[in-house]
Amino acid sequence: MSLLVLAVSGNVSAGVDGEAGNKGWLGSAVLALNFNDGRAGVIAPQLSSRVDIHITGPIARVRVAQTFNNPSDAWVEAIYTFPLPPDSAVDHLQIRVGERIIEGEIQERVAAQQLYQEARQAGQQAALVEQHRANIFSTHVANVPPRAELTVVLEYQQQVIRRGSRFSLHYPMSITPRYTPSQSPADTDAVTSDKPVTQLATVLVGENNNATEIWLDLQAGFELDEVTSRYHPVSKIRIDDAHWQLRLDPQTHNANADFVVEWQGRELAVPQAHIFSQSYAGQEYALLQIMPPQVALEQFRQARDIVYVIDTSGSMGGESLRQAKRALLWALARLDESDRFNIIEFNSEAWSLFDSERQASAKNIVRARHFVQNLEARGGTEMRKALGMALCGPCLDNHSAGRLRQVLFLTDGAISNEEQLFTVINSKLGNSRLFTVGIGSAPNRYFMRKAAKMGRGSFVHIGKITEAEKKITQLFERIDVPIMSDIELQIRADNVDISPALIPDLYGSEPLVVAIRADDLPEQFILRGWRQGRLWQQVLALSTAEERGGIHVAWARKKIGSLLDERALLGAGQARRVLRDKVLEIALQHLLVTPFTSLVAVDKMPQRPQVAELENAVIKNNTPKGRQFSLARTATGMSYFIWLGSGLLLLALCVYWLSGRGSQSS
Repeated sequence: MSLLVLAVSGNVSAGVDGEAGNKGWLGSAVLALNFNDGRAGVIAPQLSSRVDIHITGPIARVRVAQTFNNPSDAWVEAIYTFPLPPDSAVDHLQIRVGERIIEGEIQERVAAQQLYQEARQAGQQAALVEQHRANIFSTHVANVPPRAELTVVLEYQQQVIRRGSRFSLHYPMSITPRYTPSQSPADTDAVTSDKPVTQLATVLVGENNNATEIWLDLQAGFELDEVTSRYHPVSKIRIDDAHWQLRLDPQTHNANADFVVEWQGRELAVPQAHIFSQSYAGQEYALLQIMPPQVALEQFRQARDIVYVIDTSGSMGGESLRQAKRALLWALARLDESDRFNIIEFNSEAWSLFDSERQASAKNIVRARHFVQNLEARGGTEMRKALGMALCGPCLDNHSAGRLRQVLFLTDGAISNEEQLFTVINSKLGNSRLFTVGIGSAPNRYFMRKAAKMGRGSFVHIGKITEAEKKITQLFERIDVPIMSDIELQIRADNVDISPALIPDLYGSEPLVVAIRADDLPEQFILRGWRQGRLWQQVLALSTAEERGGIHVAWARKKIGSLLDERALLGAGQARRVLRDKVLEIALQHLLVTPFTSLVAVDKMPQRPQVAELENAVIKNNTPKGRQFSLARTATGMSYFIWLGSGLLLLALCVYWLSGRGSQSS
């Protein structure tokens, strides 16, 4: 019996390596055999990888084939820890041993893990892939025969990144070692597996050229000016203005630097929409990508009313408040004379600098800077009143005045009444946009992200005081110039689901992506929004849509994310179970790994003789180029502490005895 499993160990949310509180050692580059008889581990099976990347508009479909070679005479279990992008949606796994091919299927997670362990003990070929962080996976492959090759094929989908006028795709090929203290504070974005990340891979000395061949097919959906590989030499073929192909030769590099491809489109004078469509399981799916123009964005600048809300509660004391004050002072320096602003401070109470928004004159900014510099941390965290003061509610119509209203919220989010605050945002948002800035090493990321999502804004995290200026600058570069606001998509069809339900504003730095599902899509959509104070609309013909695979996955992933957010707000009860069942239904239909589902495949032919021992092999990841690491011996044995304690006790007795003799002699 052979078994193939892909499991997720819990509710996974995206984290970023290197951020405060998200540290831990992970190793780098070689496959090693660990023997059960006490012999030292040896570097053994080499690993090669073939990566096929197909980019269609904003979606990248990635297929990774990893080949394990067991040169020993033992049956082994190979263990390999590898990185994937944090937004990846894993949906396919396959194992190949010789001519045998075993495909995976979706099942619930706990049952899949149990099947893997049973197959492993019974001598059956088995594979288990677990997700330990949003971007860290491990593969366990049991009962690899002596002198055999085994290939594991993993497929996932991710979104392309855009910053400014440039698009990029990042394929990780190495993991930077990170250190996790044994008693680290809880972090909802950190480890989600039951086992410590430090146990996933043995860190070995030496470097292994885990050769990686990459083929990339880029169909951007718009005319391209250039396509570049940032760190690796690649061969390129131009098919047409919007279609390029790239190849990374495994003989020309070591896999010790991540593969990053960037491309840039030609300048647009007006917003442009591209549609991609797919039929799947009797339903129609579409993906709408709205591209902002890359002309001089100052012409789109609107006068703004900006309200800065700063948390000065006791939990913000020390470094957190210093970060928040520095960020707020930098934000004040970016104000234009046409802007109006106000500052709201809150702890146990909430009060504002001005009774309403005031012009960003030199005099008012000096007064505001003095106000900020004198802020002190004290009291509780009564965020609800501050939110109500900052959000304008549905009574104001900023379009008639031609002004944009933005609320910038700086806090560590140390509250437990998230549901009440979400209700305030939902009822009072009106025409405002809410942007949250998480302060400190461990802010309440769930609340901050969800609040920004409901507020049609975005979230940024400032973990160190030295990051404040850079992070605030990046945030304002994104939101300073809204190209179009209050965007709506009108679709006349049955059973329509649009994700996200509230479409964010279109800014000059990044496109918008909207996923659509319907029983039968109509021949045209109507896209409308407010642009430069005027109502703007465009008719989009479905006949112009490009048919592509993976569109249904994009919709399902967005929908599942929304359901998981909604479920997290609920306590134990029927409503929470209903949402779990909805997630399970979508995951099973679209073959996606979620906190409740796994991929599993079974082949009933045993491979390893019961008399043969199963050894362990650990594959090291590639070490990032230019880095050297050594590990402290933190796992000291218990016997060491016993001998150390005995020695100290004996020393204390000797000192006591000698001091006693000295007293007697005097």
